[in-house]
Amino acid sequence: MLTQANVDEEILMLKEQLEQTAAKHNFNFQHPDVISLSQQLDKLITLVMRNKWHGQVNI
Repeated sequence: MLTQANVDEEILMLKEQLEQTAAKHNFNFQHPDVISLSQQLDKLITLVMRNKWHGQVNI
């Protein structure tokens, strides 16, 4: 089962990867690698926000 701590850690890791990947591709935010990481990050953030909205502690 995913916990808030696991998801928070994953979000931080993806944010770092996204920053590095964007820089690697000269901040071309339309590059497929940048888009893919951004979408993964969006999904996790949405998951966290939905669970907070519904008052759930564990994800």
